[in-house]
Amino acid sequence: MRKIIIIDDRSERKKLHLSESSVSQLEKLEEKGFLTLSDGKGYESVSSKLDGYDLIAIHRTFLTNSNIFNEYVDYIKDNKKWIIIFSGGITQNTILLNGRQLNINSSDFYTERLSSFIEEFCIKSDLSNPLLSFLYGESWRLTLLLQYRYLIWEYEDLEDIEENGSDFDIAKEEEIRTALWTDGNYRTLEEISKEIEIEKNKRQNK
Repeated sequence: MRKIIIIDDRSERKKLHLSESSVSQLEKLEEKGFLTLSDGKGYESVSSKLDGYDLIAIHRTFLTNSNIFNEYVDYIKDNKKWIIIFSGGITQNTILLNGRQLNINSSDFYTERLSSFIEEFCIKSDLSNPLLSFLYGESWRLTLLLQYRYLIWEYEDLEDIEENGSDFDIAKEEEIRTALWTDGNYRTLEEISKEIEIEKNKRQNK
């Protein structure tokens, strides 16, 4: 069984975004052993205490105030875990580290679907791309394919993005491409459109 820890130095933060019933659901998941809710004490540096968790959700301010941002990200890379960094100051939700890091606004993290995601993540050990599923839902692949095709349409081709694209578009292209395809290779517009049709058919046949 997988386990998750949420490290938030302001315990009242989740109550600002969640209903009483949703907060209660999180507490029940903690009782079941799926989840640990922490205020950060004892986690000011990376230690073996984190080894028992597969996903670490942590508030960005706690990381920056403790000067441990890079330490936590390196730990995720080295141990092939997942990390969600949430903050009200994050204006663009982004997936990094080939799907293992999600930077997300607090209001998008503390939502009514959080408890169901935690339960599914912990029970289904074969759940692939969990952070993409959390961010976009079960149709995450179709969503990213549509975003990628639209991005290419804005330019003449992928080479044009690299040469003339804004820093944001260049980073976005790489982020989506590496999330969609583990080989990181470029796809033609025709190949992307075919994959979109495949994903649409999957949804219709459900």
